[in-house]
Amino acid sequence: MGVLRLHFTAEDLSRVKINVLGPLAETALGLWNLQRRDAKVLFGGWRARTGRLVTGDGPYVATFLGSPAGGLVDLFTLLGAAGSMAEGLDRLLGAPQGRLREEFAVCSTAGRRRAPWLSGLVAAERRSVERLAAALQDCHEAAVASYWGRIHSHLDGEVALRGRLMVQGGVTALLESLCPMALWKPPVLEVPDYRPLFHPVADFHLAGRPLVLAPSVFCGPVPQLFAGPYADAVVMVYPALHNPVDAAGLWAPPGVARRADAPVPPALSALLGRTRAVVLCVIADHPACTTTQLARRAGISPASASEHATTLRGAGLTALTRERKAALHTLTHLGLALLNTGSQGAPGSG
Repeated sequence: MGVLRLHFTAEDLSRVKINVLGPLAETALGLWNLQRRDAKVLFGGWRARTGRLVTGDGPYVATFLGSPAGGLVDLFTLLGAAGSMAEGLDRLLGAPQGRLREEFAVCSTAGRRRAPWLSGLVAAERRSVERLAAALQDCHEAAVASYWGRIHSHLDGEVALRGRLMVQGGVTALLESLCPMALWKPPVLEVPDYRPLFHPVADFHLAGRPLVLAPSVFCGPVPQLFAGPYADAVVMVYPALHNPVDAAGLWAPPGVARRADAPVPPALSALLGRTRAVVLCVIADHPACTTTQLARRAGISPASASEHATTLRGAGLTALTRERKAALHTLTHLGLALLNTGSQGAPGSG
C-alpha cells in the first residue's frame, strides 16, 4: 500500500467532471466485489445471494477481468459512460482490436483460474470478445439487473450532491468533499492506501486530459485510477456506498409498489405507532408531497406531520428533496422495503 498523488494544473482543474459510467461498468466492478471479503456489513447479504447465481462463464470472466490481488481491466476509459447495458456491450464489440489487446494483456498473469477460450481474449479474437460480451450480459442479469433501478438512483443522487458542491464552491469544494478517501492538498489530490497496480509511480500528472470522477456502488474502499495511454480522459472510480442503511435499501429483495388504496398494515402500526405508520404510507402513496399536503392527507396538523416526517427521515425511511422553494417528502428504498415487509406480515396479506 502507498499513496497516489494526482497533480493538477489550473487548466486541469477546469476540466474535472463527475459522471455515472453505467450498468456495464457497474457489472464489472460488481464481479470484482464478489471476490472480496471486506465490507461485509455493506455487501455480505448481496454477495451471499448473488455468488451462487453467477454461473457458466461468469466465474472465469470475474477472475479474468479483475481479482482482488491483481487489479481490474480498464473497461472504463476504453468504453466510456454507457447509459444501458446494450450500449456498453455494443461499444465493447466495436472497440479497436489493438486497444482490446492492450487492455486484456493486463490479465495474462499465469496463476489465474482460466478457461481455454479466455486465451483468445488476450489476442482480442472476435469469437472470444463475443463470448465475453454474452457472459457479461448474463452476469449483469444475475448480479445487477434486479437492483439497477436503485443503484442508478443512488449514483444519480451522488452525482447531484457532488455537482451542487461544485456549483456552490467550485472544483475545490468538490475535491475537498472526497475526504477521507482522497485528500485535496492543492495542487495535489492524494489517495491514501493506494495499491499501485497499474500506476506504480506515486506521482501522476494528468497531462491535459480531463479527470472524470465516477461514483460506484461496488468500488471500495479505495478509489481506483484508470488512464490508458490512448484514452481521451483519466477516470477515477470511487466508492459511493458507505452507509449500512443505504446498503440495506439497495439490496432489499425487489418488491412491488404499494397500492394507493392499501390499508395501513397492523404490523407497521405496531412497529412505528399508528400515526407515524400513516405518515409513511401517505408518503409512499403520494411521492413528492409537501408537508402541508402530507398533513391534509394524513389528517393531522402540519406541525405533527413535520415532526413525524423528521423522525422517519432520521431512520432512513424517507428523504427530503427540494424543488425551487418547496420541500418534498419521498420514500427511500429502505422505506419501501419496510412497507412491503409489513404488508406481507399483515393478517390476510398472503
